[in-house]
Amino acid sequence: DMDGGGDAMMRLEPAKVAELYSPPRVTATLPRLGLVAGSTFDLHADEAGVTWDFTQPRDRKRAWERIRAEEPFLVVGSPPCTMFSRLQVNLNANKMGKLEWERRRREAEVLLIFAVAVYKLQVVAGKHFLHEHPAGATSWRHPAVAKMRTRPDVGTVDAHMCEFGMVTRTGKGGQASARKPTRFMSTSPAILEALSR
Repeated sequence: DMDGGGDAMMRLEPAKVAELYSPPRVTATLPRLGLVAGSTFDLHADEAGVTWDFTQPRDRKRAWERIRAEEPFLVVGSPPCTMFSRLQVNLNANKMGKLEWERRRREAEVLLIFAVAVYKLQVVAGKHFLHEHPAGATSWRHPAVAKMRTRPDVGTVDAHMCEFGMVTRTGKGGQASARKPTRFMSTSPAILEALSR
């Protein structure tokens, strides 16, 4: 291309990976794979101890600008899923009171929509994203997510988290494999294939 972007394509730099809404889980394992850890935008504190409140427009803008500047090859997104859980709806909707429930639901929706906006940014830039939510979460029917899933370059796969070594506590204080059905959505066929095994 004529805008100088071709030079960037020729440089064999290690791919950067950024994490949205989680502590550095994936990025912590990257150096041994020859990949570079980009920013982690944890809802509590990132790698520099900075707290992000993505319900606030200023924090979404800060994150957006940093992601655009870093140009990560892959963004891994794990928006909070509690308010999209069927179990949560059944157990806590009445206990919490309608106003508080609706406030929390709106906040969760803001975080989900922002994640999808970041994924769109990745797609337009010819880069990749990986989104993770429980397979049974109502978020998969949210218009923003449903629209992203219809793109020809986006696929989904379901997997059980026990396949990745996730464990849960048993009633007797022991541990057992967590059969948590999780759905992954991504633009990377290689990632989806690896997750489906």
